Amino acid sequence: MTLKKTLSALLLLLTLSINAQIKGTVSDDQGNPLPFVNIFEENTYNGTTTNDKGKFILNVKSDNPTIIFQYLGYKTVRKSVSKSQFAENLTVTLVEENITLKEVVINPKDNPANEIIRNAIKNKKENSEKTARFKADFYSRGIIRLKDAPKTIMGQKFDFFDEILDSTRSGIIYLSETVSKITFQKPDKMKEIIVASKVSGKDNGFSFNNAASVNFDFYENYLPFEINVVSPIADNAFNYYKYKFEGSFLTKITSRLI
Repeated sequence: MTLKKTLSALLLLLTLSINAQIKGTVSDDQGNPLPFVNIFEENTYNGTTTNDKGKFILNVKSDNPTIIFQYLGYKTVRKSVSKSQFAENLTVTLVEENITLKEVVINPKDNPANEIIRNAIKNKKENSEKTARFKADFYSRGIIRLKDAPKTIMGQKFDFFDEILDSTRSGIIYLSETVSKITFQKPDKMKEIIVASKVSGKDNGFSFNNAASVNFDFYENYLPFEINVVSPIADNAFNYYKYKFEGSFLTKITSRLI
């Protein structure tokens, strides 16, 4: 193959790769854009998130992909996209998850949240043993967002992030996403294989980009942050916390114990 033909083939492959994109907007049923919606191609680790205006661009790996849209508090949407739709701007609407609750009468002498916490404390040892060894797919996302940044601080110009702030002096200054596979055994034996990782901006030491960084056991009485923090289900938790019952819903969780 001549050099000219080789370059032509490479350009063609590059063009196909660039065109293999899906773009659009995600909003709620009132038409309000939803920021930071998780979007990924089904059965892959290929994903992205919407920006502050609910817009997204996703590079896809197949001609007829199924795209998953997930957002906390909203029903998950699975959307099959044909190759002919790649050039279109997709409009995706997410509907809030309906949670049906029985009537709950709350009074200071009979707070249902307290009973739930008492049971959690009572069964700590048993539940801790159930999760002593497991395998899991781990996903983390860290976001540092600056809102209404001042133009000056104590008379000094504040322009460190001007290139990423919008007209309201707001914007995302750091975003990290990590997907990994972990094998864990208490108390602290963890093996982690990073599948994919994407980082943009500077975290200034406040981001968690691997599972080991967020290995906190709420079944212990204290959580080891910069200082020891009392766990919400510590033996003496009622000396430190007040609990409120907000509601409940049922979902299915798949796990693999070793």
